[in-house]
Amino acid sequence: MPWGYHCIPFVTALLGLLIGDYLVSSLGPMANTVFPPTTMIIGGYAGLVILGEVSDRMVD
Repeated sequence: MPWGYHCIPFVTALLGLLIGDYLVSSLGPMANTVFPPTTMIIGGYAGLVILGEVSDRMVD
């Protein structure tokens, strides 16, 4: 599998972080502390799932 595909989890994690930061920008400090890292973790996991699906389809 080419190395470029391994950037997918990093890109989705950063995208999740940006979306999470945008969603809670008007809320209080507790939400600003907890929500963006949570969306980054979820985004990174989604990237790993996408990478797994891509690698499964490349083997076939």
